[in-house]
Amino acid sequence: MQLFSFLVLTVLTAVLSGQQTLADFIKTTWTDLNDPATLSCSEPCSGVETWEKSGRKVAKCGVKEESEFSCERRLDQSSLTVPQVNYTTRGFYQTRCDGKVICFQNLQPNTHSSSDEVPAGGSLILDLLTFHPVTLTFSRTDGGSVTPVQMCTVDGRSMLCNAGYEDRVSVCGNSMVLRDVVSADSGVYTVREVNDGAALIRTVSVTVKHVQQSWMREDEYQQGLKTGALGFGTGGLVLGVILGFFAVPRGLYLMDRCFQRLRRRDSSRVDQTEDVEKSVPLT
Repeated sequence: MQLFSFLVLTVLTAVLSGQQTLADFIKTTWTDLNDPATLSCSEPCSGVETWEKSGRKVAKCGVKEESEFSCERRLDQSSLTVPQVNYTTRGFYQTRCDGKVICFQNLQPNTHSSSDEVPAGGSLILDLLTFHPVTLTFSRTDGGSVTPVQMCTVDGRSMLCNAGYEDRVSVCGNSMVLRDVVSADSGVYTVREVNDGAALIRTVSVTVKHVQQSWMREDEYQQGLKTGALGFGTGGLVLGVILGFFAVPRGLYLMDRCFQRLRRRDSSRVDQTEDVEKSVPLT
């Protein structure tokens, strides 16, 4: 128990001093960003068991509370369900039995990795994923230097950028916006926290598309439309020829039959009229 208390005190000291290396003493659960997670404590407890985060109670085992967290004990193990792991719910959790700490562990989201394509002259919008102070670094992948270059430090709405970026970078909401991108802006962008052990938040591999590439894709699209139109026109022509051989003669034949009937009908009416006129006596 004395050893456990020493470890708890050591980790708390590490958190307060911004050092994360000592957290290796504590079990860490890694989960993808925004996914749920389950923390467990195998220490026995016959009394009231609660889970806390940063000194604040988040759940009480066996009691339903109006909380997003839930705790339950089965046999000799209790578990805490965290519905969504993000940069608010991450951190150190401790389990208490009748007020005494019996378990201590760490919950962290995995580094978020993604890729993006931006047209030359456009803007790169990079979600920082956290409201904590962060640094943005950049490593070129177009044949230039691969040494990471620090771009900016962002703390809320405050931003401090190095030369070459201060006129092109701005903060919108919780996102960094890099305007007027060029080929040299292709590379890997990294978001890392300033405090809390400089945790790696996310990496984004960005490719800046040349204008010529955009034109080539548009030409391919237009060529596809032309090919489709040509195919449709050819199909229409073939269909017209078929109709010309079969449907048109048949149609002409039916029209001729119809005209003949009309002529016979008109001729019959004329004859009837003449007969009627002949039968009427003159006065």
